[in-house]
Amino acid sequence: MAPDESLSAILADAAEKGGFKVEWYSGKIVMQASASAFHNLIIAETMRQIPGDAWWALPDMGVGTPGDHRGPQPDIVLVPAGSLPADENPVRKEVVAAVVEVTSKTTRSEDYGDKPELYADMGIPVYVIIDRGRNAVRVFSEPASGRYQVETVSPFGKPFTLPDPVSLTVDTATFPNFPEG
Repeated sequence: MAPDESLSAILADAAEKGGFKVEWYSGKIVMQASASAFHNLIIAETMRQIPGDAWWALPDMGVGTPGDHRGPQPDIVLVPAGSLPADENPVRKEVVAAVVEVTSKTTRSEDYGDKPELYADMGIPVYVIIDRGRNAVRVFSEPASGRYQVETVSPFGKPFTLPDPVSLTVDTATFPNFPEG
């Protein structure tokens, strides 16, 4: 490692070149292979339903403090359209309205474990878990004291709503309804 290179920069560079995802948060480094086809189809279908004139849906984007790659990298980061004055990596947590995680066998414990508290501590207004193992969507909102105060659950096949500040409904009828890979 060069003297001016941080571990954060090395991990970000390795992920970009290596075809895998690297997250560094809560004192641990989480690496995983590229997502499966159905995982990516759910992400694409969710993003397709987000109106681009109101929101920018950024896939696999880190959230935190620009220049510091310690932080989660959700499957989708939702920010108000036009809210990024510069090219950021990661995106400033202060502008993030919602984050979406799609579970897989290897990420379920992280998505339900550390991440709800981490996102609530960051002040992210809405946290969504699209749970392929349970064929359901869990929406967490109203963060306070490091916890989300409200949780709703919708089964696949029914729409789910992202509450304020997003105020957006996503239909899950076209989500692939197969066991997670």
